Parts: sequence; structure tokens; C-alpha cells
Amino acid sequence: MAVSPADPSVVNLLLAKEASRYFLQRYFLLTGALLFVSSVLMYFFASPAFMHGCYFGMSLPILTSFVSFLVTEWAFEQPNAMFLMVAIMSIILRMFNLLLAFCVGYLILKLDVAGVLIGLLVTYFSYLVIEIAYVHNKGRLLGQ
Repeated sequence: MAVSPADPSVVNLLLAKEASRYFLQRYFLLTGALLFVSSVLMYFFASPAFMHGCYFGMSLPILTSFVSFLVTEWAFEQPNAMFLMVAIMSIILRMFNLLLAFCVGYLILKLDVAGVLIGLLVTYFSYLVIEIAYVHNKGRLLGQ
């Protein structure tokens, strides 16, 4: 039996792909904006030690956000209980990674504590906003 483009499941699948594309666009735009704005502001107002700490703090949320997107894409195709478990474990692992990154940056690498904290928190919450919007939109489109 042929599937027509007007079939609701096909339309929902295409809209879900559009939600993923929307996340990726916002991810790269946000990454560029954060790096550009932080570079300009820190060039004029921050010490080199603060800049190194801030860039170190920004690196982990940038990477973990993309990995979280890939895991969430996989989890959407799993049963609801599996998706919920993946979402909760993702939050727990990210918080642990933030703590670990702070400890590595401050205790081992001796980076500026304010730079590491500001870099971690600003980028983490910025990416969290677009991830929540992505999960909400994609879940709504898939009827979950």
C-alpha cells in the first residue's frame, strides 16, 4: 500500500525532522553568537586569566549539548519509559559533568574561578533553553 504525502504520520515525521533542523540551526547560531559576544566583551573588559577560564567553561556545555541532541534524537524513537529515563539521566550526567569541569578547571588547571563559573553557567543555561524548546516542539509534533 502506497503512502500519500497527505498521510498524517508522514506529515508528523516531516515536521519532526523540521524541529531537529530548527535545533541544529539555533545550536550553531547560539554557538557563534556566544563566542563572538564573549570575545568582544572579554577583549575590552576581562583579564587574560578570566578569558582562559571562561573559554574553558564554555567548551563543555557546547559539546554536551550536541551530544545530548543526538541522544534525544535516538530516545524519541524509543518507548515513553525509555525516553523519560534517558532525559533524566541526561540531566544528572550533565550536572555531574559541570561539577567535574569546575573541579578540573579550578583545582587542577588553576583557572580563574569566576571565568570558569560564568562560562559554564551562561552557556549551559543558554543551550538548555533551546534544548527544552526542541524537546517540547518535537514531542508535541509527534503526539507525545
